[in-house]
Amino acid sequence: MQYRGIGQWQQISIWRYRRATAANCIVCERHWLFCRTARVTIKSCSNLKPQTSNLKPQTSNLKSVFGLSPEWLLHDGQVFPSVIVLSHNEQLERLRVSCPAAVPKALVAGDICFDRLRASTPLRPSYRRRYGLGDGQRLIVVSTTWGEDSLLGTDSDLPRKLAAALPVDEYRIVLALHPNIRSLHSRWQVAEYLAGAARAGVDVLDSVRDWRTAVVAADLVIGDHGSISFYAAALGIPVLLAAAPIHAVDPTSPVALLLRTAPKLDIATNTRQQIEHAIASHNPPEYADLAALATSRPGDGAATLRAAVYRTLRLPEPSEPAEISTLPLPAHPLTGPNAHVVHVDIDADRAATITRFPAERLHTGLSNGWGTHLSVEVSETRAQWLYSADVLIGEAGANTERWIAESLAGLPGCALATAPTLYGDWLVGDRTSLLRVTASDPAHRLFVSVAYQLICQGRTLGELTGKWEIHCATNTFVVTVTDAT
Repeated sequence: MQYRGIGQWQQISIWRYRRATAANCIVCERHWLFCRTARVTIKSCSNLKPQTSNLKPQTSNLKSVFGLSPEWLLHDGQVFPSVIVLSHNEQLERLRVSCPAAVPKALVAGDICFDRLRASTPLRPSYRRRYGLGDGQRLIVVSTTWGEDSLLGTDSDLPRKLAAALPVDEYRIVLALHPNIRSLHSRWQVAEYLAGAARAGVDVLDSVRDWRTAVVAADLVIGDHGSISFYAAALGIPVLLAAAPIHAVDPTSPVALLLRTAPKLDIATNTRQQIEHAIASHNPPEYADLAALATSRPGDGAATLRAAVYRTLRLPEPSEPAEISTLPLPAHPLTGPNAHVVHVDIDADRAATITRFPAERLHTGLSNGWGTHLSVEVSETRAQWLYSADVLIGEAGANTERWIAESLAGLPGCALATAPTLYGDWLVGDRTSLLRVTASDPAHRLFVSVAYQLICQGRTLGELTGKWEIHCATNTFVVTVTDAT
């Protein structure tokens, strides 16, 4: 069978069905669970959504409550599920109003997904470490449900705009998509739609399950009326709403309370200021009433639900306790963009301050100011960035000096090229001179931007030898530069 938490699908059989003529079927509001035996006939229902767009599922016209109304629970006038599993007592009261005949079949079993999120909170530092987040870096989770009222439905370019507005060394962004989006448009098409966001460094989560770890690790969730926004708020994580369609949800539902409580994001104004204010001013007690609506049986969801499943299947329940598991570590670190708009401020005493933005910023109306240039890594596939590069950054390999010379010969508009040698240091070169740079990562690639800025001011590479101090985000790097010509 297949179990669905608010924001996820977990493998327990199949989800595109809802009507059964036999009694061996469990329907979970917030956890759609179908138990099938050989005696069960299940009819296809093409409009069944594998995950509701709202915390408490309902239709957008409010005429019937999604998952709790007769059209979902009755077949030929009879209640067809053996058990209707709810996460909270308030859902039982709404079931009593929307479909009184189904109340005797209801079971308030809590929320396994929320239980796992809470159980995993001590691993937050481990999740952030695996993501590669540095001191002072913010992790922002952008969450979108499906439909025209969703975050992407109201502004399909919002993830790219958000990334373009934020310094990449201070913020990392991941995007969690409702599974219906890929189901409708295909994985390929969605990847094409979000190509600009991906180039801007937005990590588009590949698996529907990956959002859970990201939320636990997050400093902020930017979302809509979907489940992830609610889970984040209930966990005490700051939430900004980029879409808040109060007309699309049951006004008595917990998600409606979230839409009325959480601050709203205006992507057209100072995005960074709004983000920092939302984080700094977040007051978890303001969300206490909302958090209390996440589950009526905190920590007991696994035991209660397993007992119901085995009882329905008429099988003996295992003797060992039903336990939830913590969330796995992220599969890989977050990487960021391969092309940057770099702003350099040269300070006194051989010091510089660097701020980097995604190159996609050039496709927005955001100002870049004086002292910026384009730094492009060879892994960047967009030809426009390659041919416009002021600085080219290569990968480790043999004969770095030759690579620099040949790369600059092929890119007449590029002023400097840099790449690591096989020995761990880096070489920086123009068409006549070569420097050797010794520092910790990523200071090597930052120094080439300092060198470019100084060349634009009339300096030569040979004048840049010695020690440099580079400030980037909350980090300070000491760089040693020697002549390698």
